[in-house]
Amino acid sequence: MFAIAPTDLDWFDRLKTGPVPRLVNFWTPTPWNVRRLTVNDRFYFLLKHPIRKVGGYGNFDSYVEMPAEDAWEKFGIGNGLDSKEDLIAKVRNFTARRSLATLSGNPRIGCILLREAVFLNDDEFVAPDNVGHLFPRQVVKLKYFNDVDLLAPALGASILAKTPFTLIAGTGTKKQVSRKDRKGQAVFRQVILRNYGHRCCITGSTQEELLEAAHIQPYVDSRSDHPQNGLCMRADIHRLFDSGLITIDSSLQLQVSPKLKDVEYVKMKGQPVTVPALIEVRPSAKALEYHHDQVFRPKVNA
Repeated sequence: MFAIAPTDLDWFDRLKTGPVPRLVNFWTPTPWNVRRLTVNDRFYFLLKHPIRKVGGYGNFDSYVEMPAEDAWEKFGIGNGLDSKEDLIAKVRNFTARRSLATLSGNPRIGCILLREAVFLNDDEFVAPDNVGHLFPRQVVKLKYFNDVDLLAPALGASILAKTPFTLIAGTGTKKQVSRKDRKGQAVFRQVILRNYGHRCCITGSTQEELLEAAHIQPYVDSRSDHPQNGLCMRADIHRLFDSGLITIDSSLQLQVSPKLKDVEYVKMKGQPVTVPALIEVRPSAKALEYHHDQVFRPKVNA
C-alpha cells in the first residue's frame, strides 16, 4: 500500500532547503487517526494548488498525536517550520480558517512520521494522474492506494544497481555542477545514507543534519548516482574529499594530503574506512582508484 496526501507548499519548501532530518513530521492541524499505513509504506507529497504534482515522498514510520509544543520539542525543524511559535501559529491559522475546533494556545495535532524523506527539484515533479493514479481535487486528506506503485519509477524513487559501477568518460575537468541543477540528488543522498546506516564512513558521526552523499568519481551526469560511486560523509569530511585533501586507498584506509595541516584531520591518516556489509553497494574499487590518482593531492608543492 502507498498513500498520497495534499501537501502545504511552505512545509515542503522549508524542508527542501535541507539538510533533511532523519525523521520528518507531516503534521495535520487536527488528528487524522491514520491506521491503514504500515512501516515503510510510501507516503507521497502532492503539492497543493497551483502545482498539483508529487514533489517528494517519505517512508512511513508511525502515527501519533500530541500537543504542538511537544511536536516541536521532539522534531524541531522536522516539522517544516523554524520555531515553536511558527508551528503553533500555522496550526491555529489552519484551524481558524476551517472552524474545526475551539482555538487553543497549544493545539493537539496529528503527526505522520516519515523516514528518509526526499524533496525533489521542480523539473522532477510528476502528476499522479499521468501515471494512472487518480487523485480528485475534492480529496483534502490522504488517499490510500492498493495498486502497483507507478509513481516510484516515474520519480526515480529507488536507485537499484543492476550492473557494477563503471567509470564515466568525460571527467577530469574542473567544471562544477550545482547540486540544485542535478536531477536525482535527493534520492541519491537517501540511498547512500541508508546503505551506510546513516553514519559517516570516516568519523562514525550519526548527526543527520551533517551527513552528505559524496561522489567518489566526481559527478558527470545521472550515471554518477550509482550506489557504488557514493560514500556517506560528514559535511567537513566531504569538502576535504572533494578538494583532494583526503582519499581512500585500495586497503580502505584513509590517506591524508601533506597540504592538510589541521591536526584533527592529520591524525586520521591510516584510519580504516567503514563500508556497507552488502557487497553490491560497497564503494567501487575503480572509483576509489580514480579519486586516488586524479583528485587526491599527494605532494606538498604540487
